[in-house]
Amino acid sequence: MLRFQDLHKIMPKIFLRSGLLLFSLALAPALQAQIEDPATGELLENLSRDNDQVNETDAQMLLENLENLRLHPLDLNRTSREDLAALRLLNELQIENFLAYRARFGPLLNAYELQAIPGWELADIRKVQPYVQVLSGLDTRNVALAKGLYQGENELLLRWGQQQPANYPKTAEGGPNIWAMRYRHSFDNRLRFGFTAEKDAGEAFFKGSNPRGFDFYSAHFFVQNASRRVKVLALGDYSARFGQGLLLQTGFSPGKSAETTAVARGGRKLNAYGSFGESFFLRGAAGTFALGKNWEITVLASARRRDANVLAPADTIDPEYPDLVFSSLQTSGLHRTSSEIADEKSIREWLGAVSVTKNWKNGQVSLNGLYLEYNKPFQPTLAPYRRFAFAGQQLSGASLDYFWRRRNWYAFGEIARSDNGGMSGLNGILFAADRRVNLAVVHRALGRQYQSVYAAPFAETSGAANEQGLYLGTDVRFGRRWQINTYVDVWRHPWLRFGVNAPSVGSEYLGRLTWTPKRGVSLYALWQLEIKERDSDVAQVPGLVENRRGRFRLHAAYKLSPAVEMRSRVEWSTFQVGSQAKSHGFLAYQEAVVRPLGSAVSGSIRYLIFDTQDYDTRVYTFENDLFSAISIPAFAGRGSRYFMNLSWRVNRWFRLEARLEQTIYRLAVTDSGQTGRENYWKVQAQFRF
Repeated sequence: MLRFQDLHKIMPKIFLRSGLLLFSLALAPALQAQIEDPATGELLENLSRDNDQVNETDAQMLLENLENLRLHPLDLNRTSREDLAALRLLNELQIENFLAYRARFGPLLNAYELQAIPGWELADIRKVQPYVQVLSGLDTRNVALAKGLYQGENELLLRWGQQQPANYPKTAEGGPNIWAMRYRHSFDNRLRFGFTAEKDAGEAFFKGSNPRGFDFYSAHFFVQNASRRVKVLALGDYSARFGQGLLLQTGFSPGKSAETTAVARGGRKLNAYGSFGESFFLRGAAGTFALGKNWEITVLASARRRDANVLAPADTIDPEYPDLVFSSLQTSGLHRTSSEIADEKSIREWLGAVSVTKNWKNGQVSLNGLYLEYNKPFQPTLAPYRRFAFAGQQLSGASLDYFWRRRNWYAFGEIARSDNGGMSGLNGILFAADRRVNLAVVHRALGRQYQSVYAAPFAETSGAANEQGLYLGTDVRFGRRWQINTYVDVWRHPWLRFGVNAPSVGSEYLGRLTWTPKRGVSLYALWQLEIKERDSDVAQVPGLVENRRGRFRLHAAYKLSPAVEMRSRVEWSTFQVGSQAKSHGFLAYQEAVVRPLGSAVSGSIRYLIFDTQDYDTRVYTFENDLFSAISIPAFAGRGSRYFMNLSWRVNRWFRLEARLEQTIYRLAVTDSGQTGRENYWKVQAQFRF
């Protein structure tokens, strides 16, 4: 196990290897072209670094939205509350303060006015700056929307990847190559359409179960602000959100993080879906339509096949059951072996929903309804903790959600009921106690009988049932250089859960201190402790025992020059069950990001070491990947890793990227873990025309 006193032996190796890689990048040939500032990846790091619940599809959807806004910035003099919320970079009080300022003083003259808005600090303005602009006079909104079908921008992305040794079963139908393709057309912020196609390693390609090529295809057509009546129109694949996610949430839904006051769900109810994830989206048609000055209605319909484990029913003599049922939905999107292929698109799912909304100057109220049906009954494996879980073919529910602003207060919430009588509720308040002090309170009472397949509210566990909790978060700024974020979350589960055969309790605490001494330099220290009850695995200690998971992180980002930025991190983790001995984990890395001014070549490199005693002390890190790709690996055992990204903007319409990553495992801590080297190559071409 790596000790603190051993760091003086290890850290020089990290800096030496990163320095050598940095030197090799600096020698790359410079071409006469201006490169882009990849701010999108840095923002994803801020959102993902303290939130292990963010999955690849979620992060990719946010990345797609931010990249689209970077190409087509929001006009601050016309943008709506929903558009600002979709940025995920501002809390609701900041958004409401901006709207109140614009309503009182009229259109902004320039972006410098943002400093006069209460709650908008310089750091916040810098975060949103790449995605907003201040326009006056004519713009593309005076161009007929129909012309956007052939005007605007087109993008074609092709990606290949391969991992060695292969990470799929020996009985897989296909080979080791990973292929992905995406086409997207966008016009202003009003029109967007395109398609994606993807094949994972081990899946067949133009043979076997995929004679038509890729394993997954997706297409979308999405229109915003087409007219006064048609606010949103979505055809094909799309994501949807009602209220705070108690009834329906398929889009980006971050949970607890060091952004401690980002607790309310907001943004448009419908969004285009253009990611490579194969599970969390809807397929069909949807729209939001104005019913007058203050009323609007959102309707959606979805019909798609889903992966599921289909089998014979447990009670074969019951005449009410058909010949087959399914015991679980499969969400991995992998179709490599005969069993995975048998589960592919084995059931049909129909979903219909409607939301009627009343808007007024400082608030909104929506009444929502949802109906879900499968062509086969859902019959999960019998277990005590599943006593109140959904079973059958049909499920319906309704909810009422709201938000209301009064001066420096912002209240929000949702109350939902499923057709079996189960109820869940979530309510919260954001309060600006001072220009530089924000407080957040969220109370959730998620009933154990409540049932919903597509629920994803702000909560400790997935779903929207069997949890009661209270969350308190603070965000305090001291001048322009210091920021303190803290939260305390306590909860209880009134019924059993997987691996917990009794009602249980838990709590979580986080604190982060950020120091920004000058532009281009940022340092923070983060501490987190999570305490949960789980079943004891020691025969002499029956019942539930406390599991304590902690971590402490030091992180620094600093610019050596306008072209070179360095990022350094050291992190320790601990895990303890009851009074047993505490296990430890450690991770450290050094990263260099190189963007030579006036050069078409840019890149980033990282060298990392890790040493954990078990899987419970694993450490997550967010990695900058290729454009529109996401990497958030977890490290357990003992070893090292490095990756190198290179980007070459050949000309204004063609960009070529490559990535090499290698992980060396010297010690495995799980039964399935292996030692040795793992290599992963990726190459990507992007065309814009």
